[in-house]
This record gives sequence, structure tokens and C-alpha cells, in this order.
Amino acid sequence: MDALRLRFERAPAAAAARRAVLEALDRWKLAHLADDALLVTTELIQNAVRHAGTGGVLVVRRCAAGLRIEVADGSREQPTPRAPDPERIGGRGLSIVAAVACAWGTLTRTGHPGKVVWAELA
Repeated sequence: MDALRLRFERAPAAAAARRAVLEALDRWKLAHLADDALLVTTELIQNAVRHAGTGGVLVVRRCAAGLRIEVADGSREQPTPRAPDPERIGGRGLSIVAAVACAWGTLTRTGHPGKVVWAELA
């Protein structure tokens, strides 16, 4: 199975991840998913960096639905979508992910502290 695996640090990592995702989508002939895949990748990485305060691992692979994007981080705190507050700049990430993904959720990491947040695109 083809998969992209990329470690990222606390420093801004989304730009390098987006480039790697685009290259993988081109190889896999899934370029039609690029806009949604880049949006989900950016949101999940930014959430991991902002809320977990750690780097993490991005894994992108083909799946039955089309594409699965996973971001693992070192925090055990489970993400929860919130109602967007027009007075706040942030707080919309998971709502955006839920709007473009056909499914999303979280898993507890096995053998490592933290969690994995995943989303699937059709």
C-alpha cells in the first residue's frame, strides 16, 4: 500500500507537508482530492502544533473511501469541535475538517503517548 509518512516539529510545518501531499496525490492519480486534502492536512497539523505543543507524524494513504489523512501527536487530550465564535480568530479547524471529510475521528496511539486524529476524503 502506498503511503506518505512525514515527521513534523513544533515550528511551522504545514507548508512542507502540503508539498509532500501534493506530490503523493499526483503519484497516486488522486489530484482531484488536492484542495480538500491540503485543507485537512493543514488544519490537523496546526491543531497538533497549537494544542499538543509537540511535533508529530503525518501519514497519508489511499483507502477504500479514497484518501486517509492521519496526524499523530503527543497529547492525550481529545479534540472536540466547537461552535464557531465570530469574536474569535480560531476554533474552526475541526468544523472545517468535518465539513469536507466523509468521516473523521480519533484513536489512542499504541506504543506511544498521545493520539491520532484522522479524516477520510472520498
